[in-house]
Amino acid sequence: MYKNLISERGAEHMNKGWGKILVILSVSILISSYLFGQGIKQSKEDCNKKIFKDYDSYFKNMNGSAVFIDADTGVYFVYNQEMSEFQTAPNSSFKIISCLMGLESGVIDPDNSLLEWDGTIYPVIEWNKNMEYRTAFKTSAIWYYRKVLDMIGPEYVQKVLDSLDYGNCDISCWQGSMDNKVFPSICTLKSINGFWQESSLKVSPIQQAEIIRKIFRDGICFSEENIQLVKEAMLISNYNGSMSIYGKTGSGIRDEEWTDAWFTGFFEYKEMTMYFSIRLNEPGTSGQQAKEIAIDIIYNEFGR
Repeated sequence: MYKNLISERGAEHMNKGWGKILVILSVSILISSYLFGQGIKQSKEDCNKKIFKDYDSYFKNMNGSAVFIDADTGVYFVYNQEMSEFQTAPNSSFKIISCLMGLESGVIDPDNSLLEWDGTIYPVIEWNKNMEYRTAFKTSAIWYYRKVLDMIGPEYVQKVLDSLDYGNCDISCWQGSMDNKVFPSICTLKSINGFWQESSLKVSPIQQAEIIRKIFRDGICFSEENIQLVKEAMLISNYNGSMSIYGKTGSGIRDEEWTDAWFTGFFEYKEMTMYFSIRLNEPGTSGQQAKEIAIDIIYNEFGR
């Protein structure tokens, strides 16, 4: 009987002890869940906060959109939200990714990247010669990066685009439409067509700006060394050492008119870094016009 009493009291004591432990654990879990949930909520708010801007005066009645993402705060500055989420072909703005993939895969040797011109007479005079990757990037030579991508191959390209979440990630039309109206006299040449040139691959301005952030802030997919090499190739202006603008234009033709005009990149000013993408969806516009709009916005809205 004595043993039974001890057993009963011990069991009662143990039950009370376990009860206290369970209460403590439950409270701890609730507190942790709350704090963790708050952390996630705050992170999502920081990353997705959008400030909608009126940049009408810069676009001058042209249909287009602009997205800027602050590297530190994650705040988005968006003009024309609907168009900023609409996917179109990246055209030559895709050369940022092509160049990075070429370097990362070893297809482009930065010290020996000369590729031989095949003798085709292109309307862009600067293309009609042997070229290395920097010159091809600056002059937007389609034939050069067409060769680079063919040497890399679809499997590697698809892997990179999936990792970057690059728009619709669709390279199914690897050879392109084979009807590049940018150069009507030679429009069916393989050397000037590709999945990125008014073909299967599509991306939005918001996605382009996010991709630039993933690469140049987070180092996704590519080595620091190769990112730095492409950054150098992207440099278009450096004013008094205080502001540097990096980017790549892109233009395509649909329905016999220029459209899908891009300027995508980032700028550094004092302690600020912004990733951006500007696109014009107005017939008769070009990447050069998108670039001019971007620079005006950068200087007037962020450069003060």
